[in-house]
Amino acid sequence: MSVYEKAEELVKCINESAEVKAYMALKEKLYADEKSMESIKEFRDKQAEVQNLLMQGQEADPEKMEKLQSLYKILVSNPEIKEFFDREVAFDEMLTDIYKTIGDGVKNIIG
Repeated sequence: MSVYEKAEELVKCINESAEVKAYMALKEKLYADEKSMESIKEFRDKQAEVQNLLMQGQEADPEKMEKLQSLYKILVSNPEIKEFFDREVAFDEMLTDIYKTIGDGVKNIIG
């Protein structure tokens, strides 16, 4: 089996994992509700705006940060949206662990 076939197998395993299935089921449910979807989208847009500023070495306006935090508090008061964000974090952590495993495994090649 080639390296590329193994990579495709890894992707398939990730997509079939319990973490991804639970996340996607909740995402579909929340995105089916227009109000939830719009609230999450608004939060993501504001979050991206702040992250872009920080990546450019600029400070985020305290008012923007306060609005972002306020919106987050409102969103996570909904148990399903809180679970959605928690599952998203768990998925991100899983991917980070996979990247680290691969990086550690090949560091002697590229280092």
